Amino acid sequence: MAAENKAERRIRVSYSSVALIVIVIVAVFLAGWGLVAVSNASQIPTSDFVVLPKQPLTTQGAITTVVGVTAIMQKGVAIGVYGYLRTTSGEPVANATLYLTYYLNFNYRTQKTTTDQNGYFQAYFPMNWTGWLPLTVTYFGNAQYQGIQRAFSVNGEGQ
Repeated sequence: MAAENKAERRIRVSYSSVALIVIVIVAVFLAGWGLVAVSNASQIPTSDFVVLPKQPLTTQGAITTVVGVTAIMQKGVAIGVYGYLRTTSGEPVANATLYLTYYLNFNYRTQKTTTDQNGYFQAYFPMNWTGWLPLTVTYFGNAQYQGIQRAFSVNGEGQ
C-alpha cells in the first residue's frame, strides 16, 4: 500500500510538472503572438519609403543650408523632425524636395518631403525614439540653388 501511495505521488508530481510546462509554453506563445501583432500594426507601409536618387548634387546657383532641424515631440518622445532649407543669405527655398535618411529595422530608410513657401519642412517617422537619431538631409538642388547633404544628430528626449 505504501508503494502504491509513492507511485501515485510521483504520477501527481509529473502531471503537475507537465501542466506547469504547458502553461509556460502557452504563455510564451501568447506573449510572442502579442508582440508580432503589435509589431505588424505599427509598421509603416513601404510606399512611404523612397530610394535615394543616385545623382550628383547641383553645384550652380545660390548656396543652400539646412537649419533648425528639431524633433517633433509627442508626450516626451520624438515622432519626426522639422526644419528649414534656406540660402546662406537667409532666403527660403520653396517647393524643394528633401530626402531624409535614417536607420530603422536594420536598414537605412529614406523618406521625402517638400518645403513650403517659407522653406519649412517636416516629416513623421515610423518609430519613436528617446536617444539621438542620426539623420542625413539631402537636397539635390536645381539651376537656381546648390544641392546640399548634411548629417544631423536629433535629440529624441523631451526637453
